[in-house]
Amino acid sequence: MKAILLVSFQVFIWQFNLNYLVPKLLLEKKHIIYALSLFSFVLIIAFLYQYIEKEIFQAWKQSNSERMMFPFDDPEMREKALKNRNAKRVRKGFRIFESTYNIILFGVIALASTAYRMTLFGLKKENEATLLREEQVKSEMSFLKSQVNPHFLFNVLNNIYTLSFIKSDKTPEVVLQLSDMLRYMLYDTSTETVPIHKEVDYLKNFIELHLLKSDGIKENIETSWNVEKPSLQIAPLLFAPFIENAFKHSHIEDEDHGWIKVKLNVSSSNEIYFEVANSKPKTKLSKDQLGGIGLENVKKRLNLQYNLKHQLEIIDTQDSFTVKLKIHT
Repeated sequence: MKAILLVSFQVFIWQFNLNYLVPKLLLEKKHIIYALSLFSFVLIIAFLYQYIEKEIFQAWKQSNSERMMFPFDDPEMREKALKNRNAKRVRKGFRIFESTYNIILFGVIALASTAYRMTLFGLKKENEATLLREEQVKSEMSFLKSQVNPHFLFNVLNNIYTLSFIKSDKTPEVVLQLSDMLRYMLYDTSTETVPIHKEVDYLKNFIELHLLKSDGIKENIETSWNVEKPSLQIAPLLFAPFIENAFKHSHIEDEDHGWIKVKLNVSSSNEIYFEVANSKPKTKLSKDQLGGIGLENVKKRLNLQYNLKHQLEIIDTQDSFTVKLKIHT
């Protein structure tokens, strides 16, 4: 009977603190009011329990006057207490001890419920923060990719305009290539990753479109594609800005001094190595206002999607500019 009463009070303390005091006071940042309320609540419940317990068991104690409540269930100690002239003082001292014990016990129950409620609250907030970060990353990724595409299109359309202006027979083929690239950019890149072979095909077309201005510059470009695992997934449109930057700043039209080297290796161990290097003209070229968009965006995308899984090295010398990128997927 006593055990049932004690458990009932413990459950009440747990539920009241969990569902009322913590949400209404602690989570509302009323820390002092919560501490005072919790302390007062525990004291009141402890004395209320002591009073109820005393009233319930009073008749039982009177009918068994030879037996007194003692913290140790030891017959010898109980017999000594009955013979002791100070038995009343012993009982009074025990009641004080029991009251203190109840206050401590109820206080521990209350603090445990507080810890439990705050743990749930912390986990909920952490989950919400994680979902928010994921949404922010997705939004920023979409924004960055939307900036890359128009910049590339401007350059390609300029090339097509040049071909159409000189009435080149290559114009229909180039339009078809551009159509394939647009299909890739608009549909395939809507996902977080794409197979690496699609990205390689895109880069090959990308380079071909940049070589349309002059047949002579083809000799100044070296490419190496070694893809051991074509199905490996990679974030789309990561490499094109680096290649675009190489074309823009290498002065590749100078058939005697301009050059570009592109290398992409995809190993069976899911490691991607990309390198692009270009010459730098002795005379500094003027840059258009959109020049920095691609490189800055791809750096941000690498930090977002491959934060601890990539190494980017940029070597800028007087005669050349080299980008080395390793990605561990």
